[in-house]
Amino acid sequence: MEKLSKRQIVVLIVAVLALGIGAGLFVGSRFIKPTPDPLPQIIENPSSQEIVPTAPVSFRVYVTGAVLHPDVYSLPEGSIVRDALAAAGGAANDADLIAVNLAARLEDGEQVTVPVRSADGTSAAPTSTSSAPGIHVRVSINHGTLAELDALPGIGPVKAQAILDYRAQHGLFKRLEDLQNVTGIGTKTYEDLKSLITL
Repeated sequence: MEKLSKRQIVVLIVAVLALGIGAGLFVGSRFIKPTPDPLPQIIENPSSQEIVPTAPVSFRVYVTGAVLHPDVYSLPEGSIVRDALAAAGGAANDADLIAVNLAARLEDGEQVTVPVRSADGTSAAPTSTSSAPGIHVRVSINHGTLAELDALPGIGPVKAQAILDYRAQHGLFKRLEDLQNVTGIGTKTYEDLKSLITL
């Protein structure tokens, strides 16, 4: 066997080392477990919780008289007579809107009757077969004017002014029954008025 030259020996050593390193890397890679990807972190967002909307409060009002579509309508809380007329399609051509307080606030179960303007210019409320009183609209004892309060049966200008004075001194009425605290208005007068007034 011929002796290897120094150069051949060096080449042989380098080749053996290369094979050893390659084999070591291959074997090592089989025993090293891959690092799993981190799970995405779930951050709870309090604002993402489902919010249940509150149903708006509504009530029913019967609109009749000189309107285009007389019927019972559901209106949102805080509605006024003008809203009731709009729901009924608006006033008819012969409606006497001067006789109706369009800014009056409505309550559940109330009837709004728009009077018809007669040929001589006076208002004539249409005949109703309902057992409900044929009132145009309730008068607000907290916001009614002197003329509106004066028009209530059994009130007159003196008691109407007394109501305004009471509001100025004590603030708005909290209950309808408090109207009896006004000078000149007793239990009988209140009983006659309670179906015609509102807060």
